[in-house]
Amino acid sequence: MLGRAGRWAIALLCVAGVPVLVLVLIHAFYGVPLSRYRPVSSDEVAYWHQAHTFSQVGFRGGFYTVNEITNASGLTPFGPHGPGFAVLYGLSGAIFGWARHSVVAANLIVLAAAAAVWIALTRVNVPRLLLAAVALVTFWHTVFWAPLGMQESLHHAGAIVVAGCFASVLGAPPRRWTTVLGWVVLGLLAFVRPSWTMLLPVWAVATTRQRRWPVIAGAVGLSLLYGAIVMVAYNRTVAPYGTGFFFLRVASLSLPVEQIADNVRDNLERISRTDQYRSIELLQRYQYVAVLLTAGAASLLAFRRSTRGGWSLHLPIVAVSMATALAAMLMVYEFASFAEHRVLSAFLLFSAMLCLAAPGRLPTLIVLGLVLSNVVTVRMAMTEFEAMWRDRYLWADQDLAEMRRAVDGNVVYRQNASRWCNTLLTSPYPSSLIVVPAGIGLSVVQNPESFRTPPRSRYLLLEDRVREAFSIPLELDAIATLPYGTLYLNRGSDCG
Repeated sequence: MLGRAGRWAIALLCVAGVPVLVLVLIHAFYGVPLSRYRPVSSDEVAYWHQAHTFSQVGFRGGFYTVNEITNASGLTPFGPHGPGFAVLYGLSGAIFGWARHSVVAANLIVLAAAAAVWIALTRVNVPRLLLAAVALVTFWHTVFWAPLGMQESLHHAGAIVVAGCFASVLGAPPRRWTTVLGWVVLGLLAFVRPSWTMLLPVWAVATTRQRRWPVIAGAVGLSLLYGAIVMVAYNRTVAPYGTGFFFLRVASLSLPVEQIADNVRDNLERISRTDQYRSIELLQRYQYVAVLLTAGAASLLAFRRSTRGGWSLHLPIVAVSMATALAAMLMVYEFASFAEHRVLSAFLLFSAMLCLAAPGRLPTLIVLGLVLSNVVTVRMAMTEFEAMWRDRYLWADQDLAEMRRAVDGNVVYRQNASRWCNTLLTSPYPSSLIVVPAGIGLSVVQNPESFRTPPRSRYLLLEDRVREAFSIPLELDAIATLPYGTLYLNRGSDCG
């Protein structure tokens, strides 16, 4: 017996393992501290700057739109991915301050906190706790995304907490506070990324499984209503772009079945072209399918052999959740640009953490198989990690200095002005936009020829070809010339 001290040591490894590993890898591969991080991709820059704005001025910042088309509610100024991530991470910035690396620090904190919640909810024995620590540290899909400013770490943390909630209500008569926690966490996660709505009916069944069938059916119905409310709220707070997200058009029932079938066929064709995916994406896909098939086959076999109430719901929930998530991805997402990896890796992690708390030997063997597949691919994972994020930690600051000189004193947040008067409309989207002051929204112009009235944004950053593509005359005063465009004051706006 390890005793209490040994259990605490293993729990500490479970909580701190991933954050410490990420810090070690950043230093080992790049020779720099975490504070050297900077956002690079357009999504990273947008997420980072929106959280920065919320941390300083809340919802009073400028717009983050595409072609100056705002969301239906008008309540929030945030972009095509909605306000959820900006608000959750921006709240931490409001409390602790917001630096260039704050988003990565927040990732590591939420992952550690999620592991602590899972331990408290599951109360697994020491061998299972040790396996959980090893499973988390070797789950490369979490380690891979943690050192940059995307949403994935938040969803991986959410997967761990949700798995803990399921384990808690399945292991004993549901406690009211755990039931409420599950509904709240799933609702928040779904508002950030609607794919989590698929777990709401499963949660309804898990929390009412010991009640009569009418109660269970009612709970499922209420979960569907809850999910619909979350979807409506999400849809009305995202900034539209182009034709919008495909899954939102499907949810609105505005698409014919043929288009959904075409999307499934296109995705299956993409999956067959394995040369278009990185090794870590393929690893996740193979792991996902293996866990899904194993859990599904075991659930069917157990159901056939069981009497009423004589079998555990852990593996059926794993199988149903994974199958539903995969089916939804095939129908309403596009298997490209890491989309499959980013969405499904959270469901794979949820399944692993739920298996760790499940009774019986098979769930443990499933996790052991997952760990083994990660151990034998450690070199691949480290190679992917080092290559993918190098430019986030090793960079020259000349472009930041140029942008800072251009915006200092020229692009200024005005507290009592309208949102458009605190908006910069830009055609290029360089990572140096992070030096634009908090409160200034970063909107994007993609189709200048579609503008029928002058842009409403007070500031414009335009490439010459984009400025010339506007079909209406622009009243602009040049502020500064940058390598990727010219910064203007828009005299055509209603900002004085």
